[in-house]
Amino acid sequence: MAFNFDSCPERAGTDSTKWHKYANRDIIPCWIADMDFVSPPAVVEAIQRRAAHGVFGYPA
Repeated sequence: MAFNFDSCPERAGTDSTKWHKYANRDIIPCWIADMDFVSPPAVVEAIQRRAAHGVFGYPA
């Protein structure tokens, strides 16, 4: 599966700890394991299908 890792989504206003902690500073925040790329469509679709069920209990 090909995926575009060169596309970097805008993270401002998304409650991103990585980018909020040092906002407006000229640094690269490498102190936290947070992704700066969009999740693959298959992952987004799987989460949407599970969320559409509407029940968020503990799995078996």
